[in-house]
Amino acid sequence: MYTLFDKLCLGGMLLLLIFAVKKTSNFINMRKQLVFTLLLGVMCLTAAPAKKNLKLHYDFSVANGQVQDVSGNGYHASLKNDAYTDELGAYRIFNTGYSNGYLDLGAQVGNLIHSLNDFTVAVYVCADAGSSLSANGNFVWTFANSRDVLKEQNGAMFLSAKTQGYVITNSDYRAEKGFSLSKPMKTGEWQHLVYTQKGNIGSLYINGELVKSETVDLLPSSLGATSHNFLARSPYLADTYLRALMTDFRVYNKALTTNEIKTLISHLPSLNSAYREYLQKPVRFVAKGNPLFTHKFTADPAALVHNDTFYIYSGQDTGDGSRYNMPNWLVFSSTDLETWYEHPVPLRNTDFKWATGNNAWAAQVIERHGKFYWYITTEHATKRGKGLGVAVSDSPTGPFKDARGSALVTNDMTTKWIGISWDDIDPTVYIDDDGQAYLFWGNTQCYYARLKDNMIELDSEIIPVDLPAFTEAPWIHKHGDWYYLSYATGFPEKIAYAMSKSLNGPWEYKGILNEIAGNSNTNHQAIVEFKGNWYFVYHNGGINPNGGSYHRSVCIDRLYYNPDGTIKRVQMTTEGPGKVH
Repeated sequence: MYTLFDKLCLGGMLLLLIFAVKKTSNFINMRKQLVFTLLLGVMCLTAAPAKKNLKLHYDFSVANGQVQDVSGNGYHASLKNDAYTDELGAYRIFNTGYSNGYLDLGAQVGNLIHSLNDFTVAVYVCADAGSSLSANGNFVWTFANSRDVLKEQNGAMFLSAKTQGYVITNSDYRAEKGFSLSKPMKTGEWQHLVYTQKGNIGSLYINGELVKSETVDLLPSSLGATSHNFLARSPYLADTYLRALMTDFRVYNKALTTNEIKTLISHLPSLNSAYREYLQKPVRFVAKGNPLFTHKFTADPAALVHNDTFYIYSGQDTGDGSRYNMPNWLVFSSTDLETWYEHPVPLRNTDFKWATGNNAWAAQVIERHGKFYWYITTEHATKRGKGLGVAVSDSPTGPFKDARGSALVTNDMTTKWIGISWDDIDPTVYIDDDGQAYLFWGNTQCYYARLKDNMIELDSEIIPVDLPAFTEAPWIHKHGDWYYLSYATGFPEKIAYAMSKSLNGPWEYKGILNEIAGNSNTNHQAIVEFKGNWYFVYHNGGINPNGGSYHRSVCIDRLYYNPDGTIKRVQMTTEGPGKVH
């Protein structure tokens, strides 16, 4: 039975043979080249590990909903949580996703593990570039006799990405045997990891090179038939799951030699080459409620519905939690509010040459004439205070580029109303039924102006908007005959709103729309309709243990109207709105 990896190897040999034939000018030379090529092929096959010793092999092909064991021994596996298989160039890969995805090898694999004396476990791994790997857990693979070794104390063997080490214990952590490099593995780069054991000598290979070899007194047979067998998950319930890509996972009932191991690493260059292109693909994950996104901190959400797809645009909180540090904006999309895709970073603060620092503050995207305009807040490099810019793209997911080469609004344009340097923030744009576009923004004082049809120039003077207790974060939407201007009020912030029959006002204050968003001084909202329902998108500081005012997270809940057009107070939930069909 030939796997994808076998076919790639055989294909390479065939290409080498064809190349040899083409390059020869006479029959004698051709015969010499042919003999040389065949000898090379025989050497390759001789050095390769014997098929009879390969007892488990995942190339991550899928059939009947299961990852197939292409060794022919029937150890098929199940994807769990966010995990999925994908294509990376010519390879099938296992992607753990963002929310505790892993591969469950099943209890039947335990019989294989119990039978091992001399053995080898090999796998290609690319740990997520955003992972520090410093938390407990981060296991590449594990074979264990319980789901929580600390409680049941039945033993486990595993390979750790945190320490680059192999561990085996027949009770708990106090009886661990093994060794490590005492440092995390590289992230954002494919590596081939091999652990072999011959007798009581364990050896760790990285990319075909022996990096450590020590005495390990325990064998897998001491564990009995392991019952919990995983890729990218620890058996310890409190441990962190590994975020990574994997391919070509193998278990042999033989300790492979160095030469045999070297035959397994030939795919490293092509994997790393294909990985650069793979990074441009969106990453899929499933939201488990609020906050929606738990793998990174997201703030100041804006929403756009386009072609039955719900897009959320946000800034990213990347600091230590003591101040704002926001180098880029992010974009996520979903067609059902449950399965989401994070797209490659579409816009960075550095994309605006007139900007400075990590100040990717609140922003909004809107579509017009087939193009998508992203109105942003950042710090101006040469003028005092914040400024508003606008970027443009042919796609809602970018990439975006600065549409002007200069700020659309700068602080000196509004000093006659208020003297602070941060009042020109939080842009929101609305295109009225007659096609006229309006830009609203502000802190302490709310402003608005008309936009030209090109969407990158003001088409009127700046006009102040009179709103009670206005702090920041204006958002414009329309329902029925009413226009709604919602905004953050007070500090810590709640969201209030006003209503009008015209975007030019006057605006009638209607009260609080939602309360303080837990564990965050700021609040920032977007209100949109999607598949017949209305939704309220906001952020809180709800991710434990590090969430807070500078580590915020996007949430979403339903929004409802009263018969007279006023809005019912939004109920913030842990569950979120659920899947939309």
